[in-house]
Amino acid sequence: MAACATYAHTTTLSLPNSVLTQRPSWGGWSVAEVCEHLCVTDGLYEAPLRALFAAERARSTPRRSDAWTPTIWGRLLLWSLNPTNARKTKAPPVFQPGAEARPRVVDAWLSQVERTRALLREADGLDLRAMKLSSPAAKIIRLNAGDALAVAAVHAERHMQQVQRTLADVTARREG
Repeated sequence: MAACATYAHTTTLSLPNSVLTQRPSWGGWSVAEVCEHLCVTDGLYEAPLRALFAAERARSTPRRSDAWTPTIWGRLLLWSLNPTNARKTKAPPVFQPGAEARPRVVDAWLSQVERTRALLREADGLDLRAMKLSSPAAKIIRLNAGDALAVAAVHAERHMQQVQRTLADVTARREG
């Protein structure tokens, strides 16, 4: 996620809001909408993960493990979000960006990345397979904590590729 955050920061640092909010010619999300989507999705996992880690550390003997393996749902999510998977997927309604991205949305997402990285540090050494949570998109989808953290990283990579394509399209149309 650090590489994605660095890319987002350096790429958008000097761009005017009009570029960040312009949608690509194919009608996908603007850069601002992508960052809003990432804020929403990462944010919906933050509190449940924080609560899981706190509860685990409060146990008399926290479960510890260096190994993490994904659940079936985790494997499916990681496959569907993998940047090499060219198949388009529609974000569930709970993960859709609103009509307008929040002000300074790139900065908001960069702050969210730092909070997610802090969660990774909190999780260090804990058994990520033992701690379970439901997906905010569908309560029936049960993930382990490692799934949620891995999905956040892969999801960011996928969307930074989308940001790259969108900026190339928007820039070409502005210059042409």
